[in-house]
Amino acid sequence: MDIRRWSTLFAMLLFVVGSIIPCDARAGLYEIFAPFSGVKSSPGVLFRFQYFDPEVTIGQENSPPRPLQGLKTSFLDGLIQPVLSVRTLATWTHVDRATITTADGKTLTVSSDKMDPSQFGHRTGFILDSAEIGLKGRHQMSGVYYQLKAELIPREKDGNRSSDYLKDAYVGWNLFPWMDLRVGRMKVPISQANMKSSDKSLLIQSPTLDTLITKRQIGAYVTVGDPWQVFTLTGGVFNSSGLAVEQIRRSTQLQYAARAELRLHRLLNAVKVKALDFEATLGGSFSWVKENFDPPTEHRWMGADLHLHAWLFTIEGEFVVKDFYTESPGAAGRKADRGWGWHADLQIQAWPGLLDLACRIESMDGDSVIRGAGATQSIDELAKQKKMWVTAGISLKVTNEARVDVNYVHRIEKEGISFNNDMAVVLFQYAL
Repeated sequence: MDIRRWSTLFAMLLFVVGSIIPCDARAGLYEIFAPFSGVKSSPGVLFRFQYFDPEVTIGQENSPPRPLQGLKTSFLDGLIQPVLSVRTLATWTHVDRATITTADGKTLTVSSDKMDPSQFGHRTGFILDSAEIGLKGRHQMSGVYYQLKAELIPREKDGNRSSDYLKDAYVGWNLFPWMDLRVGRMKVPISQANMKSSDKSLLIQSPTLDTLITKRQIGAYVTVGDPWQVFTLTGGVFNSSGLAVEQIRRSTQLQYAARAELRLHRLLNAVKVKALDFEATLGGSFSWVKENFDPPTEHRWMGADLHLHAWLFTIEGEFVVKDFYTESPGAAGRKADRGWGWHADLQIQAWPGLLDLACRIESMDGDSVIRGAGATQSIDELAKQKKMWVTAGISLKVTNEARVDVNYVHRIEKEGISFNNDMAVVLFQYAL
């Protein structure tokens, strides 16, 4: 290869590297290499205007350019902010086969790639996982806020396609720090995994226990707490929409939800104790719904969760139990059909602002009885078998809005047909 081609490739490499490193990391690299490159005394105009704020003086000693903060996505003082999220997955799932014996004594070989192509089955190739668009904002003087968001590629929590295009459509009021009122279509305020946005998740997939929880419903809730927001209590009433019923197969009954949170880091702030980059939140949730058809059914959800962040480390964990009753209260031998799950996540900021490492260990057991496809069918029947998954991942923040993740999921089935069907998933995400 001649010198001209080498020069061209080297220039392209410099351009790509400079483009993918986020602002904070570029500032650090600038401080490291500036004394050797002469950039501080005579910066390139192209790179100065592309990556740094041109109004900041560059020639001063020990004062490198301040990085730009990314796209400006707020208009009219935050009253209008665009909502945009695109997630594309490139997945590979190992194909495994198992031999089983049928009830009539015959042997049958089944393949893992014939399973339901959901989060729990065989996924391969490029998948447009989600594409969300909408608006949100807050009127600072009145405390009124809103969000309107639609999903162009709607999916259920198990990964299968859905007809539920509307995500959020709510309005709220939080002028004072000790009260928050909200009404409309929104997430039910139970479970840490349920309330966390997918684009903020430590790993690509939500914990499998999230399939036990009802998703967005139509209703209202109020959150009250102390002025320092150390302790908050949320209570709400919801009605299932026709396209988002999931576990609740009737839209005529009400779902009641409650959640309590204790934020220990806010307590330290309230007593004027300076904690360096520390967060600790304990949460608990409860929800209940009764459906008065024949036979009457009842759903109950209970859960506890933890979020802990200190310096470069973040730990999250949760335990959730869902009980499903098909008999009336007081009936002899009344017993719940129980599903449960737990997870523990660890995130390490290997290079803050640029590179994160994460891992998760989780276990889940869906309902023990298959009830068919009647009005009481539950989405977690798709994950009836007990399982344990171990996930490892790496996340690269390309810009403030874009990231690339690579996850490997080791899936262990604890009962029934056991497949060796590990997954490798690459995520390309852009979110404002």
